[in-house]
Amino acid sequence: MSGTSQSSGTSNEGGLSQSGGAWNTLDVRVDGRVGWLRFNRPEQRNGVTTEMAVEMYGALTGLAARDDLVVLVLTGAGSTFCPGADLRSARADPDAVRTLPAAETYHSARLLRELPAVTIAAVNGACAGAGFAWAAACDLRVASSAARFATAFVNIGLPGELGLAWTLPRIVGAERARELMFLSPKLDAEQAREYGLVSRVWPAERFHAELGALVDGLAARRPEALRLMKQSLLDGERLGFGDYLTAETTRYLALFTGAGASEIAAGLAGAWARTVGGHAHGR
Repeated sequence: MSGTSQSSGTSNEGGLSQSGGAWNTLDVRVDGRVGWLRFNRPEQRNGVTTEMAVEMYGALTGLAARDDLVVLVLTGAGSTFCPGADLRSARADPDAVRTLPAAETYHSARLLRELPAVTIAAVNGACAGAGFAWAAACDLRVASSAARFATAFVNIGLPGELGLAWTLPRIVGAERARELMFLSPKLDAEQAREYGLVSRVWPAERFHAELGALVDGLAARRPEALRLMKQSLLDGERLGFGDYLTAETTRYLALFTGAGASEIAAGLAGAWARTVGGHAHGR
């Protein structure tokens, strides 16, 4: 978010619409348990402007407040994910570079990482700069074979933003994070998988179908289990082991005394019948 701007923009107060028509640079939709957040400037290859940065913060603030979301998919409209700052606009209006969004908007990456829903970066094309940082803030990253990756900040004389120097070592390890930040190599999708940056790569022609199957599978899981699992993963990053076990155990035991206890019991009985019971009968 290097300050390229068509408009300084204002927060949309988290307002979301089913049609996604409340935003100028994003397409935000909620379909049942699944949310879709698309960078939506395909004519500009989804380049980031100050307006987009502000809208990302507003959209994620609204999505974080919803208790019906199980999965959120971050992707790009057209054939590009997000290549970072809209440098063409910056060249056309050099003064726009000085129009930076408010400091709070950079916490859009934190909102992505801490969102109660499972977040998936579905990288369908070029992914660099701020786009790379937003993808790194997600729980999962999957890619089309057409995807290309680069941190890119050093190439334009910037140190990085949106918490990338914090998230990237946790994904690929400290040494490779330094390589990706300092040298900014360009990676294709298979190289990104070898680095551990993405977990799955699908052929471009099957990307949307495979993504849909992954999303549907996650959305079918018990929402409370996924939310508590994510909270445990977040706690694991900030708590010592003893404090973590206390927090995890408190949540775990509460499942068996709360309103969903009977549902859990039925699920465990069914799982037992499908596995141990099934093997006992030679099935």
